[in-house]
Amino acid sequence: MIDKETLLEDTLLLVEQNFYFLNMGEFLGMLSKTEDLTDRSMFVVKKFENENAYYFNADITYELLKNAREYKSNELSLFEYFVEFNAFRGICMAMVEALRLENDFKFYIEERFGEEYENFYDILSFVRNVLSHNTHAEIRLNEKDYAGTLKRIRRMRRDEKVKLNFRYSRSLPEISPPNSKYGVNIDIDFLSLKIGDEFLKIVTLWDLFMLSELCFNLVLSYRRLTESAK
Repeated sequence: MIDKETLLEDTLLLVEQNFYFLNMGEFLGMLSKTEDLTDRSMFVVKKFENENAYYFNADITYELLKNAREYKSNELSLFEYFVEFNAFRGICMAMVEALRLENDFKFYIEERFGEEYENFYDILSFVRNVLSHNTHAEIRLNEKDYAGTLKRIRRMRRDEKVKLNFRYSRSLPEISPPNSKYGVNIDIDFLSLKIGDEFLKIVTLWDLFMLSELCFNLVLSYRRLTESAK
């Protein structure tokens, strides 16, 4: 059985790794749109210890690289779409799991958010649910994306209109934000959500990037604090 300390470390590492993956993926996505990589060798093979080898389909790689060149720098390619939304899901999933553990990290996050902690948790859970259950290209809601969170809010007798207004300058100044207003501002009316709603009209792509960065910075800040206390 995995002890809680190891489990926490694994979840925090997942937040960090997914954020690194997001940054590297965005670089490769931009590179594939601005540089012609189709003249490179498409031969990729992955070898395993039992002498098996998996050969990746060079034609698929070629078609995706050719497809990327059709997008402008400010347009989302298929590669970038999967990089971003897999990273967003991984970050929010790991953060939710970390906050489910009763430990110093959860207490640290509660202290940083104060009265907005539950709102932060609800928004993380909502994003995690949607991106885990989604099968629509347009990312449309189904009931299980929000029903559990709405029940939790009502059980706690809180307002169904969940607001998160996190400012680094106020609550996480050690990260050195670029300006005093830098932060995350997300409002979700859980009572108004319904099946078929478009997720990105509720939580925008900008919100997802800022929320993911916030999770990473919270882990970074926590690690600095615990290391300085040793």
